[in-house]
Amino acid sequence: MPKTWNLLVEGQTQYGEVDFQRAAMRLFNEQVLYQSNPQQRTDYDLVVRYLREFQEALWLFGCVLDHNEAARYVAAVPKIPEGHKIGLKQSLLALVLAQLYDHHMGRGTLDKGVAGVSMSELAAAYKAATQRDLSLKPQNEIMGLLDDMKRWGIARAAKTEEFGEPTWYVEILPGIQSLINQASLARLKAHAEALYEPDSQTAGTEGINANNAEAAA
Repeated sequence: MPKTWNLLVEGQTQYGEVDFQRAAMRLFNEQVLYQSNPQQRTDYDLVVRYLREFQEALWLFGCVLDHNEAARYVAAVPKIPEGHKIGLKQSLLALVLAQLYDHHMGRGTLDKGVAGVSMSELAAAYKAATQRDLSLKPQNEIMGLLDDMKRWGIARAAKTEEFGEPTWYVEILPGIQSLINQASLARLKAHAEALYEPDSQTAGTEGINANNAEAAA
């Protein structure tokens, strides 16, 4: 890896040092950059063009750079787990979203790599996996959780309008394949179980089974 980005700037005029710095910072902070996202496209293209250099830069910060050419995204995957910084609700939701994405991918129902999931499907999968209800009202609670997923680059809330009435649903993004892989899935599940306290209505139910999310979909 060059000691400064200036070494990459020499010999070409398309990018300046600040472009490399911005792309590296955005990738590190946002974790996933998508070519389909207009706000991330320029940085995505730069990272892909200088993939080896960005791989080496992120390695110094304890991250592996994963490039999914088919889904056109790059992800900064932490090598050091930080599950203790993630709340129970976020952990459970991430587990369920990962299972739902695998389910839709297996059924061939992805749209350009994105799994569209209705709120009712998400709630049913969450209930099957955790024996807990996913509160959809007040709406700001579920939207807050989905904002966390959006910051991680794995899912986001979206809406359509029918007869002038908005209908919210969830788009599970392809980057979830990199950030919630088998190893991190096991760590996240263990972290969630360490925090898990069954609701009084589900007393007697043991553990968390995110695999049930697929059966509920």
